[in-house]
Amino acid sequence: MTSLLPEPARAWLRPIADGTTAPAGTVVCLPHAGGSVGVFSTWAGHLPDGLRVLGVQYPGRADRNDEPLPEDLPSLAQHIAFSLQWLNGPYTLFGHSMGALLAYETCLKLAGLGIAGPEHLVVSASPPPDHAVTPGRDDPGNAAPDLPDSLAQEPEVKEHFEQLLAQDLRLLQDYEPSGQPVDTPLTCLYNTDDPEMNEENADGWQKFTTSAFRSTELPGGHFACFLDPEATWTVLEKDTVRH
Repeated sequence: MTSLLPEPARAWLRPIADGTTAPAGTVVCLPHAGGSVGVFSTWAGHLPDGLRVLGVQYPGRADRNDEPLPEDLPSLAQHIAFSLQWLNGPYTLFGHSMGALLAYETCLKLAGLGIAGPEHLVVSASPPPDHAVTPGRDDPGNAAPDLPDSLAQEPEVKEHFEQLLAQDLRLLQDYEPSGQPVDTPLTCLYNTDDPEMNEENADGWQKFTTSAFRSTELPGGHFACFLDPEATWTVLEKDTVRH
C-alpha cells in the first residue's frame, strides 16, 4: 500500500504495518523528540489484523540523516500535511509527546491547505499546546526505547542521537501555539507514572477541539505506549477508522 504513494510522500510516510490491499483502517503515527519510525517496531504483534499503520520519518534521522529539520514546529507540520494529501480514505492521526503537538499542528495545516484531515486525533503523553514545555522532556534517559542498549554504548551513535534530540527540543522550546482548535474528535492518552502528565493537563486538551473529546489514563510511564503496546492499542483501536 505504501509503495503506491508518490516518492515525496514515501520520504515522510513509512510502513509499520501494511495491512491488506483493502485495509481495515489507517493510523499515521508521529514519534517523540529524538525518535524515528523505528520506535514503533515494538508494536509488532500487537496491532489489529488488517490495519495499515504508517510512521512519519522526520528529517535528520535514519536514511534522512543528511536532511535538516525545518526551523520550527509549524513548518515541520506543513511538510507532513502535504505528504498526507496522498492518503486514500479516512485515517487516524496519533502523536506521542512532541509528536502530539506536531499532530495537532498538522491538523491545523491540513485545514488551512484544504486537505482532508484525520477522522480522529489521538495525542499521547503530552500536555496541551498552551502548557509550558520543560527542557527535560524526552531527555536521553527517557528516550531509551528508540536507542537499543547495544548502540547506546557506541560514542558516535550516542553523540548523533544527543545532537538530534537537542534539535528537536529546540523546536519544542521555541514553539508558540496559536491556540486555534481543530474540528476533529480528540482523545488524550496519559499514564499514571508520567511526570509530565496528570488528569488536569490531559483534560486541558479539550479546548483545542470543537468536536468530541475524552481523556484516558493508562498504567506506566512516559514511554508506556512502546513498552506496553497492548494497553495503548486497546484504547487506540476504538478511535481507528474502519471501512
